[in-house]
Amino acid sequence: MHQSEGEQGLAAKTEESTHDDNMIAALSRAKSEQKKLYVWLSLALLITALSVFIVFVFSKASMIEVEPKQARDQAVLELVDGLGMVLGKAVYVLSQQVNIKVSSPGFKTIQKTIESDQMGTLIKLELTALPAQLHIKTTTNEKNSQWFVDGKRMMLGAEFKQALAAGPHMIEIDNPYYQKKEIPLNVQRGQQLTMTVTLQAIVGQLHLNTVPSGATIRINGTLEGVSPRILSKNGGSYQLEISHRHYQNISETINITHDEKMIERNYHLALKKASLQVDVAPKGGRLLLDGKVISPGIILRLKSGKTHRLSYALAGYRSQYKRLSVQAQAEHHLYFHLKAALGTVQIRSTPASKVEIDGKVVGKTPFETTLLAIPHQLKLSRKGYRSYQKLFTPNAHAAQVIKVNLVTDRAAAIAASPANMKNSLGIALKLFEPNELFAMGAPRSEIGQRANEFLRTVKLNRAFYISTHEITLAQYAQFRTVSAGLKKPVTSISWIEAALYCNWLSKRENMVPFYRISHHRLQGFNRASTAYRLPSEAEWEWLARKASKKQETRFTWGDSTTVPLHAGNIADEYAKGSVAQYVPNYTDGYAALAPVGSFAAEVMGLYDMTGNVSEWVHDVYQLLAAEKTTLEHNPLGLGQGDMHTVKGSNYRSASITELRASYREGEKVGRDDIGFRVARYVHGG
Repeated sequence: MHQSEGEQGLAAKTEESTHDDNMIAALSRAKSEQKKLYVWLSLALLITALSVFIVFVFSKASMIEVEPKQARDQAVLELVDGLGMVLGKAVYVLSQQVNIKVSSPGFKTIQKTIESDQMGTLIKLELTALPAQLHIKTTTNEKNSQWFVDGKRMMLGAEFKQALAAGPHMIEIDNPYYQKKEIPLNVQRGQQLTMTVTLQAIVGQLHLNTVPSGATIRINGTLEGVSPRILSKNGGSYQLEISHRHYQNISETINITHDEKMIERNYHLALKKASLQVDVAPKGGRLLLDGKVISPGIILRLKSGKTHRLSYALAGYRSQYKRLSVQAQAEHHLYFHLKAALGTVQIRSTPASKVEIDGKVVGKTPFETTLLAIPHQLKLSRKGYRSYQKLFTPNAHAAQVIKVNLVTDRAAAIAASPANMKNSLGIALKLFEPNELFAMGAPRSEIGQRANEFLRTVKLNRAFYISTHEITLAQYAQFRTVSAGLKKPVTSISWIEAALYCNWLSKRENMVPFYRISHHRLQGFNRASTAYRLPSEAEWEWLARKASKKQETRFTWGDSTTVPLHAGNIADEYAKGSVAQYVPNYTDGYAALAPVGSFAAEVMGLYDMTGNVSEWVHDVYQLLAAEKTTLEHNPLGLGQGDMHTVKGSNYRSASITELRASYREGEKVGRDDIGFRVARYVHGG
């Protein structure tokens, strides 16, 4: 259907009216949005203005002054962290502290912490100028170049890398093979400068002369002609070689430098050496060449044109000498063959003995042999005698006679033993050398004799040491703990404890113990030992009755039954009432034990053989009489037994029976009036 013109006009007006309404609505909305924007902008400006106002009102600015002046003009300050504000060279702090960064071209950047208590102050900060970085190379690339900066040596090498302070500098390059080079520079802060420099080589001369002339010259392996010769060479190091027929080569390193441009050499050539080989027989001798020791068989190089002296010597052989004139490059071979030098030796000894020469048994004396005229070790030995040893050299021109009188072991041991000595513990010992028969015991007719004092014929001929005093508490205390009174004799110990003390003393002095003891019981003893032991009953009685006397006596002081004044510590007037019997009208000053050595030594040189304490002796106690015809040599008794012999009187003794030297007892346990002394043989049995 088609609309009429009126309808079309009305429709057009209606559309136009609607469009206008839309535009009015859009403009209205735009104005509303613009008003909102103005409101927010006004609010932001208000907040900013308020913030600035707060900063200026509630804080004080810290002013930053940068040094040096060159850094100050372009210095830039930045806030790193913390609540604050940077305006130009002023810093406003709104918190406890802020960190700022300060930088300037050509200077090292720094950071600075500003505390709240620094507000309103002037803070000076100094920046450090950055150095210039310099890198210089040379076209020669010589590693021996020295580099100087402003006259100071900095390094050695082919190139120069260094940090320099800003400003003018003089760089100097000194290489021995080139002319010195100076480079003036004016470097800036933080500048990176790289450059390559050409060095000018120096030119030198070699003047070479030889005697004789005509020698071939080579430099670095290249032929340069013959001597005499003048050569031009640039600075540098050269290997020079000079060679000539029949003469020894010369090799030398030549350096041409700016300090030594002209080098002159005059060589006197030496003839080439000859060779020498020397063989010898027999080997092992001393080979000399011109007074110096050389080794046979090796090839030696000798100076030619001279005479050399050679010699070869070996003990027991006749030496040889030779002279040798050598020519250049000649080969010489010499041979030394020595003849033996022999000598006759006659060996005799009294008594006859076994002969050993150089550790080998060769016979018995008298003995004769022929030996090389070199040192030999001789040894003569015989059982019971001290071996004889001697180093001797046979005479190649006359017979040699060696006569020896062998000494018995006994005599040698005695000869080496002092009459008096002290051992490692300080115990005084006296040497006795018995060699006689004497009668032990007592006959039935002797006053005071007891049935156990059997008559025995004894021969003592083994030298022995015996302690001059009874063993004291102090000396025993080093073995086992004992009570006080250290100068008094040790008592109340058993025989086995006294024997154990002897073994301990032996071990202390690195001796094999005399007694064999197991589980506190005697198992035996070694008769041949020279270790510490108790004196035998025979030794004790011989000392008391016969030693140092013309004849045997009943008592240590003689045969008189009257006790001499100060004879020893026995039962005297002081003991009256404490003992069954005492010696009337005798006073020794001690009611009981006395310190050892309180009385004068007796005739044999021992102390307290009379009184003080009775003494344990070595022997097992026996009640068996020996055959009247039996002769006992150095008797030591049985090797085992529970009861042992006690000899001598003590501080409780007063009767003639107890004071006699032949008096003996047998005991199993110790008593407070029994002690002991030690003895040891000087030589083996």
